[in-house]
Amino acid sequence: MSVPMPLDQQQILSQIQPELRAVVQEIHIFPSLDSTNAWLLAQPNHCFGICLAEEQTAGRGRRGRVWQSPKSGNIYFSLRWCFEQVPAHYACLGLVVGVAVAEALAEYGLEGQMLKWPNDIYYQGQKLGGILLQTAQPLQQVVIGIGLNTGMSLEAGASIDQTWCDLSEIMQQSIDRNRLIAAILRQLIPALQAFPQFNLPSFKQQWQRWDWLDQQPVQVDTGRERWQGIACGLDEQGQLQVALADGSRRAFSSAEVSVRQLS
Repeated sequence: MSVPMPLDQQQILSQIQPELRAVVQEIHIFPSLDSTNAWLLAQPNHCFGICLAEEQTAGRGRRGRVWQSPKSGNIYFSLRWCFEQVPAHYACLGLVVGVAVAEALAEYGLEGQMLKWPNDIYYQGQKLGGILLQTAQPLQQVVIGIGLNTGMSLEAGASIDQTWCDLSEIMQQSIDRNRLIAAILRQLIPALQAFPQFNLPSFKQQWQRWDWLDQQPVQVDTGRERWQGIACGLDEQGQLQVALADGSRRAFSSAEVSVRQLS
């Protein structure tokens, strides 16, 4: 595998529209951090910020899981965003971010990526990336963390405890991370700007395009109970709907469950 080109602020900024550059202004890039999310959360009086790192020593995923973050040419990206007030559909924000990342990957040239509710990025049943949202202070601020395997070697990924894949292997080319990060910003920032006017019925049509679990058998683990059924898309709050064996439907919040597809 070739040595990845370094992350470069100017290369990223040069590939986004002037109106987005006015929003971004500065990107903080580090050779190593404990966590890009944690760094942004610790910055006082920050209403907007972007942080990238070549490696994370304490990366985290959803539900406190470890996110393996070696120095291997991957993307460890966090963005801090401030809404004027807490959005009414805040629970759907992670879904919107997932769609923005999927669409950025499509813009980069990838085909076949899917989203595993609420916002893991999958390719042919293997995990390509993940997203973690953390509420900042004040409460209308959020830090969005995105991790993508764009240069993960087999050696570097040996300790990952689930099936995973890597974008450079999928596309059989070295990934220009600066170009891909610019594509993510081109998709993500307008989505965040539009989110206060979020319309769930319209969004459901977008989500359906990327929904990996739709009509698939799943097991949902709440930590206290396990449920099995068929995934049936989003309900009116953006929760996962599952049709159970008795004919009833149950909706699950992303904050409380772990979901896996059953073979």
